[in-house]
Amino acid sequence: MALLTFAAPAAQALKSDSEQPLEVAANHFATNQNKHLTVLTGAVKLTRGSMKGESDKGTVYQNDANEIQRVVLEGKPARLQQQLDGGGRMNATAANIDYDTDKSTAILTGNAVVIQEGRGEFRGERIVYNTESGELTGEGAPGGGITMKMQPKAKPAAQEPKK
Repeated sequence: MALLTFAAPAAQALKSDSEQPLEVAANHFATNQNKHLTVLTGAVKLTRGSMKGESDKGTVYQNDANEIQRVVLEGKPARLQQQLDGGGRMNATAANIDYDTDKSTAILTGNAVVIQEGRGEFRGERIVYNTESGELTGEGAPGGGITMKMQPKAKPAAQEPKK
């Protein structure tokens, strides 16, 4: 069965976020130096500028230079939010959020929901959010679909008649 795909118009993510350091915190951690990963548990938090993530469990993947390449958040649900250029906020939830620092993408899977304030709401089994451009793409599960609810354009305020 084919997967449904949608592409939504972008609400620009806060451009300065990609220039900020990536910070990850939790109550507990365990590292595996051979596999270049760290498993985090308990109140996991990811922060990069205005982008913030929260989950029950997280896994940090590093390259040979010990630079963070990916952070996978797992939760009931995991949460991600980011300030948008021009105002508003993007709020997302999913069972898993896989944030790739090199590609500037967050892949949300498992009952994924993305709400861009003032723009719309997107629901699907898998949504890819570009953390630099704010672009979204998504897919429904086999036998299911995706839903989008777009907000109408704001109408200009009515002007008072001149006296």
